[in-house]
Amino acid sequence: MLYAVAVPPSGGDTQFTNMYAAYDDLAPAMKQRLAPLRVVHKYDWSRKGTRIATLKAEEAADLPEVTHPLVRTHPETGRKALYLNPNRMERIIGLRRAESDRLLDELAAHATDPRYQYRHVWRQGDVLIWDNRCTMHKANGDYPEGARRLMQRIIVEGSVPV
Repeated sequence: MLYAVAVPPSGGDTQFTNMYAAYDDLAPAMKQRLAPLRVVHKYDWSRKGTRIATLKAEEAADLPEVTHPLVRTHPETGRKALYLNPNRMERIIGLRRAESDRLLDELAAHATDPRYQYRHVWRQGDVLIWDNRCTMHKANGDYPEGARRLMQRIIVEGSVPV
C-alpha cells in the first residue's frame, strides 16, 4: 500500500502491470516452456542498462542472489502469473546466456505492453493497494529536479513473493 504524502507538480507516476493477464495471454506452448524455468535475481545484476542505486560493499553482501520461478501460482486464488523483475533478473537457470537474455527481454516486453498496465497519476492523499504476488510496479523518476515525491509504504505480511 502506498499513501501519497507529497507529490511533484508533474511526473512521478506509478505504473502497475497485471501479471495474471500477461500470463493468460501467452500462447499455450510458451506457458509450457516457462512452467519449469527458474530465474536468478540479484541486486547488482549484469543485464542492467543503468544503475538504479549504489550500495556499499557491505550492504550488497547482505543481498544474496535468490531464485524464483518464472511462473507463480497465487496461494489464495490459485491463478498463475508471470513473476518478473526486469531490474533484477540475472539469468534463467539451465539456458545459455544469449537464450536466457532473449527470453527475459521478450517476457518483459510482453508484460509491459500497455494493455496490461494501469498508470496512476498521484495526487496528495491518494492511497493505492495492490497485491505484489500478481502485480509488477515501478515508480517513474521523471519529475522535475528538486521536486518532492514522498510516499508512505505499508507491506502486509504474506503479500511479498518469496
